Amino acid sequence: MQPNATLANQYAIARDSAGLLARTDRALIEVTGKDRAAWLHNLVTNAVKTLQPGDGNYAFAPNAKGRTIFDCNILVLEDRLWLDLDRRWLEPARKHLAKYIITEDVTLADINSRFERFAITGPAAVEVVGRMGFGNLTPMAQLQHVPFLWNGHAGRMLRNDFTGLPSAELLIAAAGAPPLLTALLDAGRPSGLARIDPEVAETLRIEAGIPASLAEIDEEVIPPETGQIERGINYHKGCYLGQEVIERMRSHGVVARKLVGIKLSPNVQITCPAPIKVADVESGRLTSLAWSFAIDSPLGLGYLKAVHAKPGQAVTVAGTNPGEVVPLPAR
Repeated sequence: MQPNATLANQYAIARDSAGLLARTDRALIEVTGKDRAAWLHNLVTNAVKTLQPGDGNYAFAPNAKGRTIFDCNILVLEDRLWLDLDRRWLEPARKHLAKYIITEDVTLADINSRFERFAITGPAAVEVVGRMGFGNLTPMAQLQHVPFLWNGHAGRMLRNDFTGLPSAELLIAAAGAPPLLTALLDAGRPSGLARIDPEVAETLRIEAGIPASLAEIDEEVIPPETGQIERGINYHKGCYLGQEVIERMRSHGVVARKLVGIKLSPNVQITCPAPIKVADVESGRLTSLAWSFAIDSPLGLGYLKAVHAKPGQAVTVAGTNPGEVVPLPAR
């Protein structure tokens, strides 16, 4: 693995000003019905019933054994909820949720054809969305969102620092997407805004230590292992599916494995997932890998037995590739 000059330039743009990319990897499930908040509250790790319109939070949807079925951002609107999730989770999530609609007044709908979605990530995101008249990103909490009307098309802006940098995501009716893209690039030009590839966002995400759906978050993972406890788990919300397992981990103060950063040598060629060994004993798995421009070396995320999950721990990845646990975020 070696650095790519094009990606290096785009990375600098995102870090120093802002990068623009389409979020075609995301999907929306709309939840309506008078029981929607209480019903969802009982199925996810974070609080839903206390959220107000315009609020949002991040949560895991576990099964009865505490294993993750999917993770999502929950966005509260006046008369509905939006579940924002990885597009590959869409069908598993819909099937899982449908099983738990018994007598509740709850309806699920796939609304992806209604919207297109762009993200602006980097410090200049604040300037760009302000110049477009979409609102002030700076005081917004994570996943807080506001409606806007642009060129006759209804849209919604949310704050979602999915790369670890200040970021705004814009959802707009599909018909308004092409002119909005042009307008964003025009409005962002004075701030240095330029389009970036998804690989750049992936690099920033890994450097920030943010786990991703299906890479770091899958059916083998119990939510506390991801390190997203403060962000995605509310230990005071009451009962929910899988709570007993997750609460037991908290009360016993025991997590079998933890998500860590792994720095590798420049010439590695590894396909994830890949086994991680400590002293010739398999102790975890590498889940994501990218060239990190922050540390000028390949950097991965992976799970490691808690006893080994400390900076400086020497590891071997995928057979013979030496590596080292490093602190995150890598900046």
